[in-house]
Order: sequence, then C-alpha cells, then structure tokens
Amino acid sequence: MRVGLIFYSRPVYTQKMIRLFLAAARLDQVGPFLLGALAFVGAFSRGGANTVYSLMILWGLILWVLAALNRRSPHVGWPPLPPARWMVGLAVFALTWLVAALAGDHPVAGLKALASQLYPLVLPFLVWPIFSRRPDFPAQLRFLWGLGLVVAAALTFREGGYQLVCLRAKAYLGTIELGSILGQLIPLMVAALLYALSVGRRRETAFFALALVAAGLALTQNCSRQTLLAAPAISLLMFWAYWRHFNGKPWRRFLILIPVLTLALVTILPLTVGGDQRFLNTLKLEFGAGSEPASVILSESETLRVDMWRLGWKTFMQHPLLGRGLGDSFDLALQSGEVETVLHTHHVFINVLAETGLLGFLGFLALHLAPLSLLWPHRRSRDPETFFWVWAALAVNLQLVLNGLTDQVFGIKTIMYIHWIVMAAALWQTQRPQKNMPE
Repeated sequence: MRVGLIFYSRPVYTQKMIRLFLAAARLDQVGPFLLGALAFVGAFSRGGANTVYSLMILWGLILWVLAALNRRSPHVGWPPLPPARWMVGLAVFALTWLVAALAGDHPVAGLKALASQLYPLVLPFLVWPIFSRRPDFPAQLRFLWGLGLVVAAALTFREGGYQLVCLRAKAYLGTIELGSILGQLIPLMVAALLYALSVGRRRETAFFALALVAAGLALTQNCSRQTLLAAPAISLLMFWAYWRHFNGKPWRRFLILIPVLTLALVTILPLTVGGDQRFLNTLKLEFGAGSEPASVILSESETLRVDMWRLGWKTFMQHPLLGRGLGDSFDLALQSGEVETVLHTHHVFINVLAETGLLGFLGFLALHLAPLSLLWPHRRSRDPETFFWVWAALAVNLQLVLNGLTDQVFGIKTIMYIHWIVMAAALWQTQRPQKNMPE
C-alpha cells in the first residue's frame, strides 16, 4: 500500500511541477508584453498606463509566488533582484518617509500618501525579471516610446483642430503630465537618434528623427514652458556626450547636423506658433501712478506660485526635522485676505522639505543618488547600449531636477513610470557581466 502511494504521488507531483513551469513560461511572455504596452501607452494615455501597470503588479505577484512555491530549487527560478545599493536607497527612502508620515497630524492620510509614492517604486522588481529573461528587451523600449510619441502627436494635433497652435493640449494625460513626459522623452529620442547615427543604422535614424518631429508637434500643441527650456538644455547634453563618437572620421561630424536640425525644428516651432506668449505672459507691465515709472512684475499666477514656495519654506522652518507630515494640504493666504487650500507647493524640493523635513529629504536623496552612484562609473562605456542607457538615466534625472524647480512632479505615476524604467534599464546594462567592458 505504501509502495502504491509512492508511485502514485510521484507522477502527480511531476504533473504539478510541469503545470507550474508551463505557467512560468507563459508569464515570461506576459511580462515583456505588459512592459512594452506600458512604455507605448505611457506617452499619451494616463488611464492606459495605470491599467497596464496594475496588470504588471499582478503579474509580478504571481511570478514571485510561483518562485516561492518552487521549493525544489528556489535558487534557479527565483527572479533576480536589483543591485543591493539601489535596494538600500529605496529602504532608506521608505523608512524616513514612514517616520515623517507617522509624525504628522494625520498619520492615516500620511500612510496613504506614502503608499502612493511607493507604488511606482515596485517597477524595478517587475522590470528586472523581464530583462533577465529577455536581455534584448531594453533596446526595444526606445522604439516603443517613439511610437507612443507619434500617437501623442496625432492626438494633440486633433485636439488643436489640426492646426499648429498653443492650446495646452492634454493628449488624455493632463496638461502638466504631458509637458513633463515630453521633457523626458525628447532628450531620449535625441540620444537614440545619435546612437543610431553613430553605429550607422539608417532605418533607426529615420525612425527616431520621425519620433523627434512627432514630439515637437505634441510640444507645439502643449507649449509647456518647463519643457521648452529643459528639453533643449538636456538634449545639448546628449550632443556633448555623443560628440566623441563622431570623431573617427571628419566627414562623420556632418552627420550630427541631422539631429541638430531636427532638434532646432522641435524647439523653435512651438515658439513661433504661440509658445512665446507663454513666456511673455509670465510678466506684465504695471504703470506707476503720476510720475512714477512703469515696472515689469510677475503675473498673478506666477506670484501665486512664488507665494507657495515661500509657504513651503516657512513650513519647513517650522518643522525642520520631520516636516509637517505627508497627506496634508497647505493653507495659503491670498492677498485678497482669503485662504486657499493647495495640495503642494509647486516645487519638488521645497515640498519634500515641508512634508518630511531634513530626514525625509535625506531619504529622497538616497533614493536617487544610490542608483546614480552605480551608473556614474559607466558614463564612458565602450558598449553602445550601456552608453545610451547610462546617459538616458542621467537625462531623466536632470529633467526631474529642472522640472521640479517650478512644479511638483515627483510621485506623478505616468512620469515616474518612465523615470524608473529608464533607471532599471540603465542599471541592468551596467550590471551584466558581459557588458562590463573597459572604460
């Protein structure tokens, strides 16, 4: 009887393991599909990106559960983890912000706000297993973002009545989000165009030139001031980084005129069809009474933003160590005597200081500087893919800094999806043993 049970249980166990591995094989196909969909729709659809990301969360949960159930050899099927230094930075961020959330006047609201901030930070644990199974997949991401920009251009052009006009087009993302996403992806398309030129891939060069023109069309309709300033500045950094790749033969330097002219079209066109008014409206002329001279002052909307910065800094000075807590609103006193409730101070760094104090600000720095410290030594890598992704990661971080000086963009999901996918891809490229080539 015992022998019969043994012979009966072994095939059953084998069948369960076969089904387990078949399910894992299907998951290997689902993961890259969802990540590709996230990159594609994240350029133009807030709802689409959030839906796909929630499915990725479910996929990752199943993946990790299946790995835990595979008790025979967990070290074989266990999904790889991101670098330890990055995980330490994430842990420091989570712990410091947890302390700040609990120290505030509304700890329950603070915990909800912290969960919202941590939600996009699950991405590295989802992306890393995909890259380990599909090492070629990071190279596909830039094409998917390029296709997404083409769709974004079509949507914004339609929203503008098929005219070149500055109307703060949304493309189903929201005004601020679309401008910030264009600020992230325009430098990435410039770098991808330079990469394709440097390795002599003509079709890729044409595709990324088209994607860059499409991004310029979307920017023309959206005319975000932050992007009109930040995108050219970061793109020039990409030109500087890739310049040495065109030094082999003198005639190759003329090839760089292709991305230069394309970028000029992308940035100048929005200014010529109404984007310049966005800057001119920042200031207004105020005539003095009697013999007093006229003066140029900030418009009311810009004065309001400066007042929010001052309020955030004042709040930080009142709560310098732990801030006033997460999940609470600011009461801003207007010049009219009324009080307006605002959710943030329109400044990433002042907002972090006001909500979490110096402790949370250190956690914020640890979150971003830990992965950057791993990428920095590879900024001169001879491997083209590693070079591209390292500079792409530097670009999205610089965009976060520049955009964050005038707005609160940290934690906005559609923006952070792109940010952390790029960071994960860059770290994956630098951590692969076969990619660690001499500098």
